[in-house]
Amino acid sequence: MKRIFPCMILCGLAFGQSRPDKLSFEVASVRPGPPGNLMELAQSGKMFLNIDDTRVSMGSISLPAIIQRAYEVPQDQISGPDWLMEQRFDVQAKLPAGARKEQVPEMLRTLLAERFRLAVHHDPRTLPVYTLTIAKDGPKFHESTEEDRAKWGCNGGFHKLCRHVGMQDLAIMLTRFSRMPGVPGAVDRPVVDMTGLTGVYDFDFDNGRVGGGRGVSAEPGDDEIISAFDGVKRLGLKLEPGKHTYDYIVIDHVEKVPTEN
Repeated sequence: MKRIFPCMILCGLAFGQSRPDKLSFEVASVRPGPPGNLMELAQSGKMFLNIDDTRVSMGSISLPAIIQRAYEVPQDQISGPDWLMEQRFDVQAKLPAGARKEQVPEMLRTLLAERFRLAVHHDPRTLPVYTLTIAKDGPKFHESTEEDRAKWGCNGGFHKLCRHVGMQDLAIMLTRFSRMPGVPGAVDRPVVDMTGLTGVYDFDFDNGRVGGGRGVSAEPGDDEIISAFDGVKRLGLKLEPGKHTYDYIVIDHVEKVPTEN
């Protein structure tokens, strides 16, 4: 049975004959991860993912999460057997001298092919989306001045304080809401950034149930629903129907147990 994996925490190369020009880790260890549920593993510090120019360290990570990093697609664009989410692994790998962390995805693809016998194919799918573009009178925000990394991102409930945030990040946030049932005012399809804005910005963003209903004693009817369309309009942007081709990764073969270290 095939299925699409939902995006989890922590959004191609088909397996074939090994070629000498494949970029790979200098040394890599793949071992079964410790038992426990996701919350326990996260709270105990056994679930982690760290990547820099010298090492890759992953703790209690699922195969779909590794594949996500290897092919640089969201996990909901990965299709494979149901048991994949049941397997978790600890991965420690050393990059070769002179390598950069930007090359890690290619090294992970080699690792998956060699250790898990992973074989995949690409399945381009053209789907309806909303394109995020600049409105006639926009944009109504400015380049970010936030230097505190702890404040970067969009924080808050339906009224979010977004600091040091790019337009692609905004599109990803709107897409995530579209995949969460019951979020008031959310769009009904993914959002693709087509603004052409490449910087990072500071702005406030409303999308959902805001207004008088925020108080503890307020009546639900006092709430105001701010749709994603209105939220982006306040920023001098707009959402328009369109189509976009996504790269889906379909798993043809993968082993449950990796080969020996």
